[in-house]
Amino acid sequence: KPTGVRHEFPKVDLVKQQVTCTVLYKEETYMTVIVDLKKDTVQVQGNVEALGTLSMDKDSFIDMFKYWAKVFIDNGISNPSDYFDEIN
Repeated sequence: KPTGVRHEFPKVDLVKQQVTCTVLYKEETYMTVIVDLKKDTVQVQGNVEALGTLSMDKDSFIDMFKYWAKVFIDNGISNPSDYFDEIN
C-alpha cells in the first residue's frame, strides 16, 4: 500500500552521465543520491532511517537509483517524468 514516500529524478545530465535522485516524504527531502556512471561513483546526502518501515532501506534505494540511472543514460532519457508518463 502507498506510504507517501516518493522518489524522483530531478536532474539527468546525459553529457556528464550523472543522475540526481531524491527520496521525499511530505514534501521534505530525506536523501539525495547522485549517480555518476562515467566515474562509477555514488554520492549520498542524508538518509532514510527516520522513515523507518515506511520506506525501503538506503541500499535498496541506491540499487534502484543505479539501475534507473543506467536506463536513462543508455537510452538518452533526459526527462524521466515524461518517460514514466509515456509508459504508464
